[in-house]
Amino acid sequence: MDGDTGAGAALSGLRVDRVSAHVHFAHTEHVNWVVYSGPDGVTLVDSGYVGQQGLLEASLAQVGVKPDDVDVVLITHGHADHLGGAAWLAEHFGTTVHAHPRELANVHREVFEQVGTGQVLRNGWRPGVAPWALAIVPLLDGRADLGVPSATEPPVRDGRIDVPGRPRMRLVDGHTSGHAVFEFEGEGVLVVGDAFVTGHRTSPLQGPQLLPSMFHRDAARVATSLDGIASSEARVVLPGHGEAWFGPAYAAVDAAVDAGSAW
Repeated sequence: MDGDTGAGAALSGLRVDRVSAHVHFAHTEHVNWVVYSGPDGVTLVDSGYVGQQGLLEASLAQVGVKPDDVDVVLITHGHADHLGGAAWLAEHFGTTVHAHPRELANVHREVFEQVGTGQVLRNGWRPGVAPWALAIVPLLDGRADLGVPSATEPPVRDGRIDVPGRPRMRLVDGHTSGHAVFEFEGEGVLVVGDAFVTGHRTSPLQGPQLLPSMFHRDAARVATSLDGIASSEARVVLPGHGEAWFGPAYAAVDAAVDAGSAW
């Protein structure tokens, strides 16, 4: 949207777009994350693979902040492509990390609700799956089980998380047991993680859609859980994979449910 603060700038596969006054969307080929940077501080939502640390640092620099400026990381769900940077920030800077209470066991890696090697191999014949799997191996850096043991439930005051940007957290489960979305109401922005996406390397579909079934803990639950965000008044929807959606959140939800998943 806005040309300020490095919007649209590309760096080694990274693009950072300013989508509201204080929210920036970091888009990469493999996964996205979101940076809120306002007068009250810096909140990062999701954080990429552990092997994308350089891109994470570059995205923060384009927003005009440093890693040690990040006050808190909010995790939509405990998958390797959303946890890696959070683990690094927590370890090296003591950064606070929060997730929905039902997702903490996954973020701590006490449970492992993530697609496994066997599922990938069984679906390797599908177009896009093998190239995707090969591409993420170096990004995992041999640490697919990396978690954030220090992650805690976020503090909530007056229905909002008491962190910079004060987003609302809503449980939208199915992808994982405690998958959450975060709505920055003052910015008109809804961050949906993998509740639905607008594109993925394993799918030929374009636009809002559900991820292929192998990625979900409960594939049957994924579409029905979206009812919880259809009433959102956000006009910018930021998914964990694919491009940003500009328009009513309910329209994105309807489109994702109608499209379903590629398989």
